[in-house]
Amino acid sequence: MKKLVFVIIVILFIKEATFAQLPPVQQKAIVIKRMAELKHYAPRPVDDSFSASLFQLILEEADPRRLLFTAAEYQQLQAFRISLDDELQGNSWNFYEKFSSLYKKALVRADSIINRVLAKPFDYMAAETLGQSKKTADFNFSTDIAALTNRWSRYLKFLILNEVYDVVSTTDSAKKVPFKTGLTNLEPATRERVKKAELKAIKNIMEHPSGFAAIVTELYLNAIASCFDPHTNYFSPEGKEDLQAELSTEAYFFGIVFSDDEKGKITIDKLTPGGAAWKSGEINKGDELVSLLWEGKEVQDMTGATLEEVYEVLDQSNHDKMIFRLRKADGTISNVMLRKEKADNEENIVKSFVLKGEKKIGYVLLPGFYTEWENETGSSCANDVAKEILKLKKENIDGLILDVRYNGGGSLGEAMDMIGIFIDEGPLAAEKGKDGKLLTLKDPNRGTIYDGPLTLMVNGQSASASEVLAASLQDYNRAVIVGSTTYGKATMQELFPMDTNSKKTITGNEKGDMIKITTGKLYRVNGSTAQLKGVVPDVVFPGAFDGLEIGERFQKFPLIADSVKRNSYYKPLPYLPVSELANRSTGRINAHPDFQVIKKIVEEQQRMMQANTITIPLKADLFEKWIKQQELDLEAMKGEGKPSTAFVVENHTSDRQLMVNNQYAKEINNAWLKNLADDIYIQEAFLVVTDLINLQKTAAKN
Repeated sequence: MKKLVFVIIVILFIKEATFAQLPPVQQKAIVIKRMAELKHYAPRPVDDSFSASLFQLILEEADPRRLLFTAAEYQQLQAFRISLDDELQGNSWNFYEKFSSLYKKALVRADSIINRVLAKPFDYMAAETLGQSKKTADFNFSTDIAALTNRWSRYLKFLILNEVYDVVSTTDSAKKVPFKTGLTNLEPATRERVKKAELKAIKNIMEHPSGFAAIVTELYLNAIASCFDPHTNYFSPEGKEDLQAELSTEAYFFGIVFSDDEKGKITIDKLTPGGAAWKSGEINKGDELVSLLWEGKEVQDMTGATLEEVYEVLDQSNHDKMIFRLRKADGTISNVMLRKEKADNEENIVKSFVLKGEKKIGYVLLPGFYTEWENETGSSCANDVAKEILKLKKENIDGLILDVRYNGGGSLGEAMDMIGIFIDEGPLAAEKGKDGKLLTLKDPNRGTIYDGPLTLMVNGQSASASEVLAASLQDYNRAVIVGSTTYGKATMQELFPMDTNSKKTITGNEKGDMIKITTGKLYRVNGSTAQLKGVVPDVVFPGAFDGLEIGERFQKFPLIADSVKRNSYYKPLPYLPVSELANRSTGRINAHPDFQVIKKIVEEQQRMMQANTITIPLKADLFEKWIKQQELDLEAMKGEGKPSTAFVVENHTSDRQLMVNNQYAKEINNAWLKNLADDIYIQEAFLVVTDLINLQKTAAKN
């Protein structure tokens, strides 16, 4: 027996010694694989199929537009397509170095092509087109340098046309000129700006502060993690700092944390609860920053800007107003005016209003669960929602609308507390870990804060904790869910240090690399799951995301949707009249011109998504016609209609008192009132909850 133990110890020592001799990147890659195999809910086998997936993911991340590698270079890399799993077993180590070398060569060449192509104006009367493939698996790389240059030429021409149109269309009406005139006047400066932005995107990779090798390493390691499922990710120490970034509470801020990628896109990474951006209700995580405009100053184009450059512009003033031009997830452009506020001001973290019409309906917007999974302490959105509901109850509301559209989720504990506001007691959901054990998640508190008529608004961007909330309220017949089918994420993640021997999760201050791993799945009390399927509303509204491939089911390598046994202690409330509510709503929607426009656009989007490519005309007059139609479609998709005739939007007493002698707060509030009144989805939700109240009263009399 002692001899056997000795042999095992010697074998382990040899393995560790061999591991220590491997290249550092390969060591990290193997650790990620091992950790996923140990901790992931359902780790996929690391075999030839995994290798092919990893290969595709790396190429898509490095060259999403097929503007870098040639077909010959792709063929060189493809030789490793089904051998990457062997490298993760500690065998050869050739792909990483080959990819890194070809990637750098492609970037240098792209720099040269951009300079050469943009040295002179394009022929904007030529009948060219730009074809965008909808299938990322189609690695249709250019056959040679000439073909690659032509592809770059058409892409850069599109960028110039798009930017000129953007400037012309947003110019004050008194100074507005025709698109062709604007193209003639603005082309030289725009071409130079596009050149600068594209070259900067390349420079950000080639001359990254951490070094080119660090960029390639992070791309490679994160691709390994992401092959297990969309929410398993690797973070370098720098990435970890960005993930956990918090704004100081001692100065003035807009309350926005930005993030960037190697392609130069700046997006909203986080909104500080209670901050100016949060309270505006018009900015969401994932919005792309297009430009910044200080009041009375010149527009600052943020295309290709670095994070440092963005913050430099934002730091120019503490008291002037800033217009943020943002591109939303559905492609719409939004202009949001903000002024900095003290970040420690947590008044009105959750916004609420009174919609006064046939019935008096309370409206609460929750754009995010801000006790997030990696930080279960601090502010509680459930408590803040409860406070707003108490304020609304003082206004003698007849019903309530809770809006979690665009709410991407967060803390599961917060979701449980939120459900507890409306449900007295009982099981609310279930979670299952790698061990297969099913854990029931119960209402943490007896009693309710609000037990009146309730409608929950969702859409295709409502995910994770928002879906747990929607599913539980639907299963208990506690609320009428309205909107469009939710995102479809019913998985849980934990954050771990890069150490296969560690059993601890990240708490916030640990140093070094880390990995976020999917460790469990969530289930409804009826045994089904929202994974992939989402939560289907009781009353369906045409949605802006219905025609787009947005949702968990469109992600790469998502976990499957399965079911568990129905919770035997789950006792739903009496059925709500959802069929009658849906019939009435459908009648109104079919008669509503704005909803009908959205329906037609969704049908066209679905048709386009089924096609392999989208063709964009690059001849000036045809491009103008094409982009105007896109603009009209996107505007319609926002759901902004005429002000409601069914209700007026008012502040409750508490908010009115806060705005006394605060002109800026009044300006922000006026924008809120207008946006809510113009939102056709809120208008229809108001009518649904009004119908619910009337139907329940009729039923009670009978």
